[in-house]
Amino acid sequence: MNIEKIKNYNQKMLAVFFTLGVIFLLGCIIAIVIDLLPSRNYRTKPQGLIAEDNVNLLNEENLRKQVISYEMPWLIDTLKSTYIIPVSIKTLKKPEEVAINEDLLGLMDASSSLIRMKKKGYYRHKQFNGEYANLIVYNPIEDRVLSLFNERIIIGNVEAYYFLDDILLIFYTALKDTNTDGVIDLSDLRNLNVYSLNAGDIRVIGNEENQVTGYSFIENSKSLLVEFELSQYKENQFEYAGAPKKIMKYDYNVQKLTDIIPDDIQKEMQKLVEGK
Repeated sequence: MNIEKIKNYNQKMLAVFFTLGVIFLLGCIIAIVIDLLPSRNYRTKPQGLIAEDNVNLLNEENLRKQVISYEMPWLIDTLKSTYIIPVSIKTLKKPEEVAINEDLLGLMDASSSLIRMKKKGYYRHKQFNGEYANLIVYNPIEDRVLSLFNERIIIGNVEAYYFLDDILLIFYTALKDTNTDGVIDLSDLRNLNVYSLNAGDIRVIGNEENQVTGYSFIENSKSLLVEFELSQYKENQFEYAGAPKKIMKYDYNVQKLTDIIPDDIQKEMQKLVEGK
């Protein structure tokens, strides 16, 4: 009889532990799913700037169709309490009239004055999705506010790289509607930008008409390997997607962009491919 009671008791305890285990497992799964879901900071729907011609037409009528909006700040430097405040764009369904005496001008006024604001490899990295019209550096301790740009521009793919002696923000920018689709966004000709939080300067990396498509740090260095898509070709010219690309080196110390592969080696390799 006692043995039966012990068996029943053990079975009940096993059932209880099994139930608790299932509940704990479900809780872990839910927590992981929630953690993987994009947070509020990453839900900004990319919006491009209205192209210059359309902006001029709106300005002639004293109208605007896009207004700036500020996103939640990104804490970039914990020790110095430095934040980056993304400036995004909201596009109206219908143009609105701009008040003549309005203090805060919209994005459509291109001349509006904005507030001006030892290991070498990076050890930490943050990524911020979305496309923005500006970035603002904010330091509440020093009560300092600085906007990075004073021109109409689209910014995207912002990434922060943490070095022992600096924090670098690297992002893409586009200035003109080069593909003439009526919108300035990162599908237009874009440059790569490097902003140093310590030095407070922005470096623009571009190569004439060739599109920047990617980059990576050279090991234990702030210098970059930068990938460009050759503009002399179109994707539809090739059997598989993607136009030919080339890789260049950006030397961070001397601020110079150079070809990695010498011309003579490139020509020799092309001849080998052509069987000449």
